[in-house]
Amino acid sequence: MPTVQLFLQYEGHRRVELIQLDENATIADVLEAARRAGLPDDRKEGACVFGHDADAPFDPAVTLKAAGVRDKHRVHVHRCKKVEVTLHFNERTETLAFPPAATVDKVKKEFVKVIRMSPVDATEHVLQLCGTTDRPDPDTHIGSLVCGCCALCFDLVPIKRIEG
Repeated sequence: MPTVQLFLQYEGHRRVELIQLDENATIADVLEAARRAGLPDDRKEGACVFGHDADAPFDPAVTLKAAGVRDKHRVHVHRCKKVEVTLHFNERTETLAFPPAATVDKVKKEFVKVIRMSPVDATEHVLQLCGTTDRPDPDTHIGSLVCGCCALCFDLVPIKRIEG
């Protein structure tokens, strides 16, 4: 039977894992593959599987093929159905909810719209985890940045430039 390779991120784990499943495997089989790839048992109960940038989790009984999950697709396993993301920029604070499979880039774009930042200014800023110097890659699923909670905080900060 044909197989599919999937790029997996899961709750509290930034690294992308490669898993391989039969194309007729179910979404529930993705959870088992995630456990084999390192998803701790205490994060499996109540976990859902999301497609890359999907707003809602997949039905666990559906096959990968029926769900539209194809070879080289990205999936995310998380217990939260939404992650409440707070953004700080200058004196302004905004909060929006995103699915855990939303990327850091998608979160930034949504907040840029909310605060009405110009596209030019937006290219000169990045998201940084509050209270740190950690600037996750734009394609990182936000669910991989949180574990045991459904909330995340970013500061929108300028990209440091070296001119000379």
